[in-house]
Amino acid sequence: MIDFILRKKDVVVYFILLFLSLSFIFNSNYFHKSKVILFSNSITNYTNEVFENIDWYFELKKINSSLVEENLILKNQLEKFIEKKSIDSLKNVAFQYQNAKVISNNLSSFKNNLIINKGTKHGLKNEMGVISSTGIVGIIDRTSKNYSSVMSVLNTESKINAKVKRTSHFGTLEWNGLSNRDLLLNDIPETADIKIGDSIITGGMSLIFPEGINIGVISEIMKQEKFNDTIMKFNINNQVKIANIEYRENYLNIEVKLHTDMNNLNNVYVIESLNKDEFENIKK
Repeated sequence: MIDFILRKKDVVVYFILLFLSLSFIFNSNYFHKSKVILFSNSITNYTNEVFENIDWYFELKKINSSLVEENLILKNQLEKFIEKKSIDSLKNVAFQYQNAKVISNNLSSFKNNLIINKGTKHGLKNEMGVISSTGIVGIIDRTSKNYSSVMSVLNTESKINAKVKRTSHFGTLEWNGLSNRDLLLNDIPETADIKIGDSIITGGMSLIFPEGINIGVISEIMKQEKFNDTIMKFNINNQVKIANIEYRENYLNIEVKLHTDMNNLNNVYVIESLNKDEFENIKK
């Protein structure tokens, strides 16, 4: 290394003197200094833009795939609506949607909530449903001017009206606190022809969610004895508290695997039922 520097000492000295000369020029002359700063900023901005475009390009496939799936869901729902010739007054409900962004998502407790970036200023209020492009997310339980708290479906206090799409059997969807991808569908009798793989959708009885919103698929069907043994085994091995869910004889305990990945939420839709207040008043 030293031999190389000695052999090229003239070149090394030249570049050192050149660097010093340029430094003196740019530091003592405002015009030259401004040109150098402008040039370096241009290079930096251009480089950042190139890298940002590259990142965006690799995200396009994922974004496009998500949009295609959502458009397909919307087209299918529209087609079903057009084909229906007779709809009763409860199902013929006007719903209004608006988008929001998830800015906080807690999954570490038994009473999980997430925060979205819209509130009363945007017309949001309690008991509005929240969904993603793949299925249900939760129900708004608190609002401020600019933000809303959403009770996640992964909350032991959450109870959502749901039904088996194939057979139309209704039940209550709850979370027992065990898995971030599984819920329990209760109140389905053992006599029901329920099968693993059946789709679970919203029932539409509360008017919080329209009927037919995707929830998940049945992943396991357990009778009372087997389910109680599973819960007891989980309690012993993991020493966690299970949600207080009422289990009744002659009813199935159905495990439902969610379509929505609750660990990966960004953009969501808030649902407003335009006839909900009228419906609640007539119920009283």
